[in-house]
Amino acid sequence: MKRLPALLASLWIAVLLSGCANRYPLDIPEEQWETMTSEQRLEARRQQAALDQARAEQRTAQARAREEEAARRRAELEVRRQEAGFGERVQCVLSHARAHLGGSWQSVQPLALDVVQGMEVGFEIQAVEDDWVRWQDKGYAHFDGTRLTLCPRPDQYQDHAAACAQLVGTTNDYRRGLRGQVEGHRFLRGRLRCDLHPASAVLHRRQ
Repeated sequence: MKRLPALLASLWIAVLLSGCANRYPLDIPEEQWETMTSEQRLEARRQQAALDQARAEQRTAQARAREEEAARRRAELEVRRQEAGFGERVQCVLSHARAHLGGSWQSVQPLALDVVQGMEVGFEIQAVEDDWVRWQDKGYAHFDGTRLTLCPRPDQYQDHAAACAQLVGTTNDYRRGLRGQVEGHRFLRGRLRCDLHPASAVLHRRQ
C-alpha cells in the first residue's frame, strides 16, 4: 500500500541524495577526479553521457514492453468476456469495503468487478478523504466457476491463502445473485455480491 504524499517526499529525498552521491561521472572518487587531466575528465563525462542514454533507452524499452503486454492482456480479457459461456462470467460489487492500509483498516471506495472464469483481473483499492486519495493499493480477482477470490498478490488464489477474501457458490447461486460478508486477513473485507453476467446467465442449447 502507498500513501501518496509520503511517497512523493521519499522520492524527492532520494533524488537529492542521488545527486550528492554521484558528484563525479562514472562514480569516480573525488581524490581521483582531482588528479585527472581535462581530457580525462571530458572523456569520463562522455562515457557517463553514453551510459545515461543507454539506461534511458533501456527504461523506455521496458516501459513500452510493459504497456504492450498490458494491452495484450486487456484485449485477451475482452475476447474472453465476449466468448464466455454459461456460468463463466460474473459481475461483482464489494460495498461497505475496508482495506488494511498503513497498518490499520481504512474505509475504501466500493469495488466493481467483471471477471471471466480462468482469467485473473487486477483492481485498484483507494481510500479517499476530502476528494484526495490518501491511500491506494492493488488487488487481484479470480473466478474458477464456483469460487470468486480477491487476493493482494497475483496468482495467490492458487494457494487458498488466508489473505484472500472468498465467495463460494454454485452456478445457480450466482445466477440468483450470491451475497456474503468476506474478509482476507490484513487485506480486504466487506459485503460482496456477485451475479452471472446477463450473457453468461443463459444456457444456450446446441441445435
